Amino acid sequence: MVVRRSLITSVPVIVIALGAAVALAAQGQGGRGGGAPAGRGGGGGFGARGPAFTPAADAKDMKSVLFNWTWHMGMLRSGNESELVKTLDYYADGGTIQIDGQPCQLTKYHVQANYQIPGWRTQIECMRANGQTYKNVEVVSGDYAWDEDIPGAELVPGKGKATPKPATREERLIRLWASPHGAPKAAIAGAVGLPPSESFGQNPAVLFDRQAAAGVKPTTTMAWQGEKVVFTFPIPGVPGAIATATLDSGYLPERVVVKQGNNTTEFVYTNFADWNNPLFKIEALYAGNIVERRNGAVVRDIKTKVTEIGQVYVIMPVPDSVRKAAGK
Repeated sequence: MVVRRSLITSVPVIVIALGAAVALAAQGQGGRGGGAPAGRGGGGGFGARGPAFTPAADAKDMKSVLFNWTWHMGMLRSGNESELVKTLDYYADGGTIQIDGQPCQLTKYHVQANYQIPGWRTQIECMRANGQTYKNVEVVSGDYAWDEDIPGAELVPGKGKATPKPATREERLIRLWASPHGAPKAAIAGAVGLPPSESFGQNPAVLFDRQAAAGVKPTTTMAWQGEKVVFTFPIPGVPGAIATATLDSGYLPERVVVKQGNNTTEFVYTNFADWNNPLFKIEALYAGNIVERRNGAVVRDIKTKVTEIGQVYVIMPVPDSVRKAAGK
């Protein structure tokens, strides 16, 4: 039997987002055990009366496995065990990426994600083999993608330059929805017939039952391969992109492969841990090592330094020049 640990925190955290200091009060309940979360104990949040769903031991149905996936990742919070990971603030501790087909040694790699918009901003600084420094900020926000020379370029008139990059939108959305938190969100979305922004904030098992009772047919499929389970689901907002996620025996994603036309992007995740600041551990897991391959070639190999997971204030406003370039 695995008894769920209950963790409730209320810690003020100051986060810098686009030059503004934002105070975040976080409350969470999470945990990770070696098996299915059966026989859970603990309070389950303020005024909670217990969890809304407990899967049977060794359950292999889609509803139970989706629940176990998000539970073992520490994405289910509150007394109702709702999926409440809305944003991510991530810093790498070194690694390499490919720039113009050549390796570039990272000196800074800062990701900010908002799964509700959806949006993904990556600030990159690295050293090329010839000693030159490369700097760029890659952004996708909903229907728009662009590069910035500084984070938040053009949001203040005269500050920075935003360059529309519409051809990169699908690549960047794939990176978001194949990420350690994005993949389970996308798989749940396909299973319940709702966009991730609407499935967020709900217990995935309860939502699964409600949508099934309403006659929703899942576009997510699931199959077992020994002790591992494989999910197949569409990438939200990217027509024709299909992801296949393989979970290890502990319900953590070890590999996500996305096929779109003639292109295949593979993400390999290892060394899962709570990478939050030691003063703000919340038992929400993220990969410590991330390897991205495109059509077989490694394009990013990243080591995790620290994360901030939960309800961090992260936004990606679209600059007027990017909207105008898209004719919207």
